[in-house]
Amino acid sequence: MSSSTRPNLRELRERLAEVVDLAQAAELLSWDQETMMPPRGALYRATQLAALSGIIHERLTHPRVGELLAELEEPSQRANLPVIDQAMVRVSRRDYDRATKLPPALVRELALATTEGVEIWRQARAANDWASFAPALERIFHLKRQEARAIGYSGEPYDALLDEFEPGMTVAQLVPLFGDLRAATIDLLGRIERAPRQLDRRVLEQSWDTAKQLAFSEDVLRQMGFDFEAGRQDLSTHPFTTSFGPTDVRITTRADQNDLPVALYASIHEGGHALYDQGLPAALGRNILGSGASLGIHESQSRLWENFLGRGRPFWEFALPKLAAYFPEQTRGVTPEAMTAAVNRVGRSLVRVEADEVTYNLHIILRFELERLLLRGELPVADLPVTWNETMREYLGVVPPTNSLGVLQDTHWASGLIGYFPTYSLGNLYAAQLWHALQRDYPDLDARLARGEFSVVLDWLRSRIHSVGRSLLPNQILERATGEPPNPTYLVTYLNAKYRALYGV
Repeated sequence: MSSSTRPNLRELRERLAEVVDLAQAAELLSWDQETMMPPRGALYRATQLAALSGIIHERLTHPRVGELLAELEEPSQRANLPVIDQAMVRVSRRDYDRATKLPPALVRELALATTEGVEIWRQARAANDWASFAPALERIFHLKRQEARAIGYSGEPYDALLDEFEPGMTVAQLVPLFGDLRAATIDLLGRIERAPRQLDRRVLEQSWDTAKQLAFSEDVLRQMGFDFEAGRQDLSTHPFTTSFGPTDVRITTRADQNDLPVALYASIHEGGHALYDQGLPAALGRNILGSGASLGIHESQSRLWENFLGRGRPFWEFALPKLAAYFPEQTRGVTPEAMTAAVNRVGRSLVRVEADEVTYNLHIILRFELERLLLRGELPVADLPVTWNETMREYLGVVPPTNSLGVLQDTHWASGLIGYFPTYSLGNLYAAQLWHALQRDYPDLDARLARGEFSVVLDWLRSRIHSVGRSLLPNQILERATGEPPNPTYLVTYLNAKYRALYGV
């Protein structure tokens, strides 16, 4: 590295490290809002987060950052940069260009609107009061339209927002992909419902002490490799993961005393996210590369652990004796086969986070389609509950009896996360491809998992996914890990094979 390159690189690193520090401080305030903050703290928290968002935006878009990037992008300087620093400059340029297109006033207003929106949503959901939330949602979509216009797009407004969460992905790519997935899912769902053999989940619908559920879930998290010296688990209305760096990663779960999988699979799911965050290289701490590559890649980690591992028979061969130690009466006479069948029962459900593997993507496709209509202004916010219920009837054959179980069930829109939902299904698609490659590399994987050797999965993911941070694009990471570009056929193949065996279809 030349002497002229070194000071520029050092200054850029220092400036961006401050941006990372401030962003993690804002994340800490958001985590506290969801877990510890008293209800009356919402007003001050909104202004605090708005102020921090404005400062972060100002630091990231400072003219000096642009000057440093331009200097380091000069061919004579770029050639002298280590590969990881070339990636940092490339990713920083993307973030800088996106941020400089957004007026600071809009950034602050969005932070205020979404922080207040989350509190309004929380109260509206509890009271089944759509009317109290509708104005807040209208405000948020109005601001997100402004954001999309400021960023710019070549296809449609949704592309500008989607690209924040899944770099390189567009609506033009998603529409045929989701169309095929929807058709395959509806076909499989119909065959399952007509199957002569139906699965029984009554073993799960008993009384399960909540404290013991949480203790068992923490045992499972430890077996997965979650480091409780570098993280913690708490309760929240909507489970989520927040990272303040690899040594402080916090997850939340929720529990239902009469339904064991609610807490268990929320913990495994968020644990998958957390393992990704805890596994990011220490060398990328306070570096703009030191986070997940995309939300689709992040979701692939949680889905792989939750579904491909956690709902498989090998998992229950290992975990059932552990569960029985906490709940001897509830598990007396229960076999790993029975537990596997119970946790994989397919049904048309109202709530996305409790949906089975087969129907889950229909919930996501519904939200994707509604978001596009709302963002384009073709669906008035006031009409959203009716359209939601009509689409639920069409796709899933069920209609929510209340808005709390329907249009109010997710926090994402209140949080301003428009364009986020597709990454859940992309995560499923990516996870299926990763699981196929993992099985190829370890033909005895099932036997290892039945013995509780979950480290084989974590080590494989650490070396192929976690170790690269944001230095590669999602499609590059999938190809690096599996040997081929993203291939959506693996998910449909996996679902058909799994449920053919379970249901005999």
